Amino acid sequence: MSFKRKSLIFGCLLVVTMLFMSACGGGQTGDVSDDELGEMVPSLVILSSLPEANMVNYEMAQEVAEELQELGVDIVAQPMDFAVLLDVLYGEDMDYDAFTIGWSGRIERLDPDMFIHSIFHSDNAGVGGNNTSRYRNPAFDALADAQRQEMDLEKRREIVFEAQEILAEDVPLITLYSRANMQTYNKERFENVINIPGEGLFNEWTPFTLTPLTDKTVPVVASNVNIDDINPLSSKSVYGWRNLRLIYDKLVRLSPEIEPVPWAAESWEVVADDVIDVTLRSGMTFHDGEPVTVEDVKFSYDLFIDQNVEYFASFLEPIDSVEITDENTVRFNLKYAYAPFITNTLAQIPILPQHIWEDISNPVQYANSEAIGSGPFKLERFQTGEELVLSRFDEYFEPPIIEGYIFQIFASPEGVLTALELGNVDMVSYDLVPAHTEQIFNNDGGRYDHLELTEAQDIGFFYLGFNIDRPPFDNREFRKAVAYLTDYDLALDVHLNGYGARGGGGFSIVEANEFWHNPNVPIYDTYDPEMARQILEDAGFTWDSNGRMRMPK
Repeated sequence: MSFKRKSLIFGCLLVVTMLFMSACGGGQTGDVSDDELGEMVPSLVILSSLPEANMVNYEMAQEVAEELQELGVDIVAQPMDFAVLLDVLYGEDMDYDAFTIGWSGRIERLDPDMFIHSIFHSDNAGVGGNNTSRYRNPAFDALADAQRQEMDLEKRREIVFEAQEILAEDVPLITLYSRANMQTYNKERFENVINIPGEGLFNEWTPFTLTPLTDKTVPVVASNVNIDDINPLSSKSVYGWRNLRLIYDKLVRLSPEIEPVPWAAESWEVVADDVIDVTLRSGMTFHDGEPVTVEDVKFSYDLFIDQNVEYFASFLEPIDSVEITDENTVRFNLKYAYAPFITNTLAQIPILPQHIWEDISNPVQYANSEAIGSGPFKLERFQTGEELVLSRFDEYFEPPIIEGYIFQIFASPEGVLTALELGNVDMVSYDLVPAHTEQIFNNDGGRYDHLELTEAQDIGFFYLGFNIDRPPFDNREFRKAVAYLTDYDLALDVHLNGYGARGGGGFSIVEANEFWHNPNVPIYDTYDPEMARQILEDAGFTWDSNGRMRMPK
């Protein structure tokens, strides 16, 4: 919808609203005074990324704030640095009303457990948990628990479908859009670059396929978002983890074809549905030369569990105990059968060196300035806001092709585009903004001849989240009304230039994840301010003589 058309609609609505208020005493019924109405809808703030980090999230936060202002809500949109936004959402105070953010579609998230259990289960609604909407519903929790314990694929799918139906009705968040993975690299310097859905060009397989075409063997990878930190127990963003997964090893890695590949684990055996034995690969060492042992594996899992690292809590919760059965084998005893244990739990938890971490009094607060892991790259230096430099770990059992890489932080996407044009950057680690995608595609006189534009589907999504512990977002009908105030076509057609997919109120796993997506859930995906107002009126919201919205009594 064009801005001109929206302005016309808003103008008409404003005239109608003023006439209605004049006739009925500010939106009241009969002769009811302001004192007899419900409490004022509180003043609200929608948090978002800065425009240079995510223009679409920034614009949609502004858009929704303007829509609610039109309906008499005192609300503003407040952008902030992405790392600060994460600190607010995962901090102890839980001091926020609403926010725009996203979940990347990393390959392990093709399994629905992340987008069902980790994000929405009430157990994850506490401090540091991924359930930042603070959504709680016992009926949903029962389904979220059941789907992870169901080993029959079709039966599990039925449960996941039912869980999506509840989420769609309860509207714990509003999906705004999914973004196409439009990324680029310097094709004159490198080949065999794979854009993995949800991961992009810079993924954990890139070092093993990326082949130099010149004598440049250390590519520069650009990011327009800062890395929060390099401590695996406290890092919460995909931008940090894209690097941590190359410094630290995991027992299992998922291939570009979404198949579990033995990695630090030589093999595994499902002894029973709730017992899994993992055999550690022999001969591995940490970057400081110390051997990687089964004691390190047990220590790492126990540490993440004991420290209640909420980012991974949902995948660790099924573990009852970890025991060493011989010098090469670790046994995982589960509380119950957990369907995605191999692809989620074993493929996500990093192996930490016990000889370094066991004497640290507060591991979550540890700066981890040396970042000793056993992965394919070792840390050379890290300067927050500037760059992270890694070099190849030549003793690694599967040495990367490239000799290292530089992960460089830019203040804005425009800076990245200039660096790409000049050849100062070889690859991006994020989805290009639509205007830059079109500039590279149109090539403007050959300025971008050296760049290859790539595209992949994304199973992730960006959304408007609510703090459901606070009014008015504790009212489901209010959340549903906001869904009708959200212009999904504006997000996709204007801000994304069509490079992606539109969202909708409520929640369902995105269509790109075809097997787990329930196409029949009620998604409120129509921009309709009149419907929003009707929903609010039916729910008992009123307006006082000044046009300010009041809560139901």
